[in-house]
Amino acid sequence: MTKLYEVANDYARLMDSDMEPEMIADTLEGIEGELADKISQLLAICKNLSADSEALKKESASLAARAKTADNQIASIKEYIAKSLELAGKKKVTAGLHQVSVRAPSKSVDITDAGALPAELVEYETTIKPDKLAIKHLLDAGKDVPGAQIKIGKPSLIIK
Repeated sequence: MTKLYEVANDYARLMDSDMEPEMIADTLEGIEGELADKISQLLAICKNLSADSEALKKESASLAARAKTADNQIASIKEYIAKSLELAGKKKVTAGLHQVSVRAPSKSVDITDAGALPAELVEYETTIKPDKLAIKHLLDAGKDVPGAQIKIGKPSLIIK
């Protein structure tokens, strides 16, 4: 079984050959059919891999949801133990292999209105972001933009 690149190479060699047009036409017909078959087979593989990818993504989402549920249960159990110890007036308990202690709640700041804060208590951020679209237009127009250049990406395949 020949590979797609071999068929493509044969096609290119035939187009550059000095054979008679009738022979080229007959041979091209066979090669084009083989080329189409190879592409069809590869696209079938892509379709199967795409289905596998989607199934794996769904399974990943399902596992992430289950992990989140387990994390929530852990947090709920720990909160239940802390409240029970607080209710019993205990700060520390040894339970089998585990030693549990309740720590005082930590303090945090909740900003209710950032605009009302004094200027000395506010940090400022400055973000520099290049305008890539404007730079692209200038470069396409033949203008030189220091620090920027056009980068050519890979060709893309459109499947209908």
